[in-house]
Amino acid sequence: MRSTWLGAALLGGVCLVACGAKSLQAGPSTGVAGPQGPEALDARTQGIGRLVADQKITLQNKQTSMLSLVASGKTLVICLTSATCPISQKYSETYRRLIKQWSGKGVQFLFVNPMESESATEIKAQMAKLSAPYALDPKHTLAQAIGATTTTEVFVLDPKRTLVYRGAVDDQYGFGYTRPSPSRQFLEDAISATLQGQVPEVQATSAPGCALNFPVVQSEPPQITYHNRISRIVQSNCMTCHRTGGVGPFPLENYGQVKDKAAMIKFVTESKRMPPWFAAPESGHAESKWQNDRSLTEADLGALQTWVKSGMPEGNPADAPAPRSWPKEWTIGTPSQVVSLPRAIPVKADGVMEYVNVLVDPGLTEDKWVKAIQIIPTAKQVVHHVLVFIVPKGSNQSSDNGGLTGFFAGYVPGNDQQLYPTGMAKSLPAGSRFHFQIHYTPNGTATQDQMKMGLVYDDKPPTTEIHTGAVTTLLLTIPPRAENHKVVARLPVPMDVMVYSFLPHMHVRGKAYRYEIEKPGGARELLLDIPRYDFNWQLEYKLRKPVTVEKGSRIIGTAWYDNSDKNPANPDPNRRVGWGEQTSDEMMLGYLTYSIPDPKGEQRLNALGRGGR
Repeated sequence: MRSTWLGAALLGGVCLVACGAKSLQAGPSTGVAGPQGPEALDARTQGIGRLVADQKITLQNKQTSMLSLVASGKTLVICLTSATCPISQKYSETYRRLIKQWSGKGVQFLFVNPMESESATEIKAQMAKLSAPYALDPKHTLAQAIGATTTTEVFVLDPKRTLVYRGAVDDQYGFGYTRPSPSRQFLEDAISATLQGQVPEVQATSAPGCALNFPVVQSEPPQITYHNRISRIVQSNCMTCHRTGGVGPFPLENYGQVKDKAAMIKFVTESKRMPPWFAAPESGHAESKWQNDRSLTEADLGALQTWVKSGMPEGNPADAPAPRSWPKEWTIGTPSQVVSLPRAIPVKADGVMEYVNVLVDPGLTEDKWVKAIQIIPTAKQVVHHVLVFIVPKGSNQSSDNGGLTGFFAGYVPGNDQQLYPTGMAKSLPAGSRFHFQIHYTPNGTATQDQMKMGLVYDDKPPTTEIHTGAVTTLLLTIPPRAENHKVVARLPVPMDVMVYSFLPHMHVRGKAYRYEIEKPGGARELLLDIPRYDFNWQLEYKLRKPVTVEKGSRIIGTAWYDNSDKNPANPDPNRRVGWGEQTSDEMMLGYLTYSIPDPKGEQRLNALGRGGR
């Protein structure tokens, strides 16, 4: 395994479609579009999680029916199609296989043709290839209702008509290319997840096909009730943590629980405290560029406010979403190896605890490629966050390395795993040890924790190796009572790299953080702006599409600190603060994950050490 830029490994976040599917992209710009495959879309703006209203449909025999009757309590796959669109036609054999594979397992397929001009002969020829109900929609009633955009787009609805996936069938066909076989099976993955009561890994993509002009419908029901709207918002945005056995302080699993907490929900969502997400919104962009954007859309926020103001009506239980299945333990599959802390860590009942540092030897006798990681505390309620670092074989480094090198994985409540797309993995050399840096927050009851980390290994090298770097400076000194102290660090980029995600790390005086690219000509490009940093949430910000940073650029990290008495979390505003491990000290770490498209010169990078100043 090769040495890497900054000698570090990747924390976790990667793009799902642009990288995992290895979408074909053009080289240097020529003014002509190159091949184009499916790309990940922002599920929050695509209607994912919403109740699809029952619709009248006209089947091929001219008989009318209702969408609910065609589905008859099954998972419903609505496939837009056309008898004349060439990409639609290419998927005929794929559809035949999928219908045969899933129809006897609680899945119903429905094909919808929204074309006005296609002849009965053309449609009949296509219908002969598809052994499933075929609806004619020349007035675009159904296509308009679901916001169809192309003739190859598919929609997966669970048995309660909640939209759980929309987008491409797979990535085998696109504009200007055909693969021998797909590398990503988006529809199959979505069906499988839905049947298990889980959320698909990819919830929305574009679907290369003949374009339709039916915008996404985001209209609200006549009356917003708990069952027809609010329950779905809570299930999609809150229950990851707020459920029985979750890390949230209370569950939000039914009408009574949500009604009791409605005023608090309104307060924390209006103030943007919940769901936790701190990247500044980009003006003029409906779609977030962040793959894991947890913020509520304005439509969802407005629905919550309307519901509370209207007296929190419960509505019809028949409109409730299907229950979601939450894995009891491993969500990454069965680990190849589980690494546990050698002893339980006692956590006191109250007060503040300093960071706990534990060195663990996993006993690796050979190099490994890691494609999935999950960290599970045994006392989730008191674990604030965890950072895990690799300590290389033969290193004289102590177990407390200051977080400057070897970043491997992280944990925050609601985000305990890193799962890499097919063809991507990180290196774990033989003889490596793990340094766990754990921040516990006592909650009133003394307990103990003996967390474990599951690792899934790949038996072959990846096509793309992923790493972590850090833009940082040790020249950190914050004057007493400084309210807006600015610190800048610079990281030279000695070769072209693809950047996938960011994770800034500061302590309780951290106020704001910003990542920028300074290009060889001096121009700057904003990568990530966090105007309100929150130490309580060590979030990773994963790009939907990776950013190329060209050779000769510098990545600029800018941090602001509030060491004044206006900062209620500040332990001592009269103290001059420098670099240190504990929360009473400070850090300035701007982690970023990346790959090297052309790794030939990688061996020359060790001389860079650990970041620029």
